[in-house]
Amino acid sequence: MESEARLVMIDHGVPPRELQYEICGPFGETWRVDFAWPHERVAAEYESIDWHAGRPEMVRDKKRFAGVQDCGWTLIPIVVEDVRRYPARLAHRIERHLMRSRLVG
Repeated sequence: MESEARLVMIDHGVPPRELQYEICGPFGETWRVDFAWPHERVAAEYESIDWHAGRPEMVRDKKRFAGVQDCGWTLIPIVVEDVRRYPARLAHRIERHLMRSRLVG
């Protein structure tokens, strides 16, 4: 599914991104995100039911999400409906976050 999300970004002109990017926390933590725009401190994470379902997975994801945010990053969740049903809306959402980061930064 990440590959489909990557194609949506390419097809809709979303700027190039880094894949499987590592973000380092202040206490030695390291979190990997699916897509990252490091200069803007924006990341996107594809959240599949298979990988992110269940209590332990939900707790892990929430802790990671909070850690990435605490490092000053915006984390954009992506789900299957974003990719398959609303690709233009997904691309626009990513672009808005990138633009906002550029204006603030």
